[in-house]
Amino acid sequence: MRQQFMQKTIVVWQPGNVAVLGFMNPVCGVILSAVLLGETDSLSVMSVAALVLVCMGIYIVNRPKKAE
Repeated sequence: MRQQFMQKTIVVWQPGNVAVLGFMNPVCGVILSAVLLGETDSLSVMSVAALVLVCMGIYIVNRPKKAE
């Protein structure tokens, strides 16, 4: 099922953008572990800063290019 989803996603989006979404796995993992399992250690200042940097990188890669 996951493979079918990825194939359909690659058809709709560019393959490079789909690959970048793989970087969201750690972000979702940290947030879900804090919310569902109560692991407050995963929400230290350094961890939150790292998650913000990952999200900024994903935004930078996926933002629309300026017309030149």
